[in-house]
Amino acid sequence: MIITSDGKVPEWSGWNTRQCRMQDHVPTPKTHVVYHPLIMAKPSDPSTVYTSMLKAQMITAAAGQEYTIFTADQQLYKVAVHIMWDDPQLFSNFIPRLGGMHFLQNIIGCIGSLAADSGCVEVLEAAFGGVAKMLSGKKYPQNFRALVLLTEELLRPIISSDTVPAMDISSMDELQTHLDSLCAQSRTARFWIDVIIRPTLLCMKFVRAEREGEFYF
Repeated sequence: MIITSDGKVPEWSGWNTRQCRMQDHVPTPKTHVVYHPLIMAKPSDPSTVYTSMLKAQMITAAAGQEYTIFTADQQLYKVAVHIMWDDPQLFSNFIPRLGGMHFLQNIIGCIGSLAADSGCVEVLEAAFGGVAKMLSGKKYPQNFRALVLLTEELLRPIISSDTVPAMDISSMDELQTHLDSLCAQSRTARFWIDVIIRPTLLCMKFVRAEREGEFYF
């Protein structure tokens, strides 16, 4: 991650999207979405979920992939997990997961609760409207963008070579080490780092993994 004051540099979301489309300097072809035959049954019925899980495994095998990633909402996720428990050998390479929306909504809601009465709302209100509702977890795309911009400004004195010429941070490991040292020096710094910066960086890594389909298992 590089923070710069150059106005021609796209914000993180645009930069990340461009990087995802230009892996290995070769444009990635567009994704074609094909709908499979509908299952005429209740979506949350275990037999419906079981059929969908088997179909997903068949598609994964046809694509030459080792793991089947099954994304579902909270209700269907629970059913899928129970099916896996019933036959763990059949679904040994099957990984159910909640959708990214649920993760971002929850973590942003946690940030809003922990950052209450800290001045975070007043800072964000200088550029965004409806901050109180945003920090409750609603309208998470707008709030995520706001948190990314806030994190960028908080990290600017650390990373910007114009501000601190002697500091040379070129990797996330070096940044984490420096943030740890700041946490040890000041309780205020620890609050902003642990409540705002680190959770936002985690969300950024999660969004990138979502867009690239690359997770560590």
